[in-house]
Amino acid sequence: MKIDQVHKCPYCGYMYQVVLGQNTYSNLFSDPGGTVAVHSVIYVCPHIACGKVEVAVDAGSPPPRKGNSESERHKARYDLPNAFFSSRLLPSEACGKQEFNAPEVPEAVFRDYDEACRLLRCSPCASATYSRRCLQGMVRKKFKLKPGKFMNEIKTLSSMNGAARQEVIDALERARKIGKFRAMPDDDVKVLVDVSYDEAKQTIDVIEALLLDWFIAPAEQDRRIGALKAILEGKSS
Repeated sequence: MKIDQVHKCPYCGYMYQVVLGQNTYSNLFSDPGGTVAVHSVIYVCPHIACGKVEVAVDAGSPPPRKGNSESERHKARYDLPNAFFSSRLLPSEACGKQEFNAPEVPEAVFRDYDEACRLLRCSPCASATYSRRCLQGMVRKKFKLKPGKFMNEIKTLSSMNGAARQEVIDALERARKIGKFRAMPDDDVKVLVDVSYDEAKQTIDVIEALLLDWFIAPAEQDRRIGALKAILEGKSS
């Protein structure tokens, strides 16, 4: 797995500079025959209000040897060739990020998002279904649309001048198609097509981006404006 120079804490969302040996620790273990290697990375959030630990592990073929000493090799930034396993152990991928379990995010929306994350590994198809329902709920809540078919709701959103960028419309339409065959029993679907892990994960990524853009960021902006208003009113008095 690649260790980026800047990392975002999955618990609190804090962005920080990665420093190996201080807030990030990397180790490589391989079998005596040199056929399989396991790479583990531990991140410790340096934010004083957080400090939580994230653990990620992947497995694959041993990479080319880097560095002359064992300590140097352990500090190297490995990308294992032919990786056949990759997972985040802490916090578990089997749950949604708690930063989205905020008052401004509708409870039903977070429940569907959380369920999509829990199903991702064991059933990408089921995960995509919950992601589709989550996105439909987000569109209805954000733009106050009357419940109907998701396809028609996306068309309505597209016709609302300036409501959403074309990239967002395209992402919603793709998520609708991926999860369509499971979400709506009355849809005219004759063949069930498998959903890959990557497709289901990308749909979850769309949810997380829109949760930030549609719900979290506007609420934070309102709080900042409210604080500024309070300061100005205090000075005027």
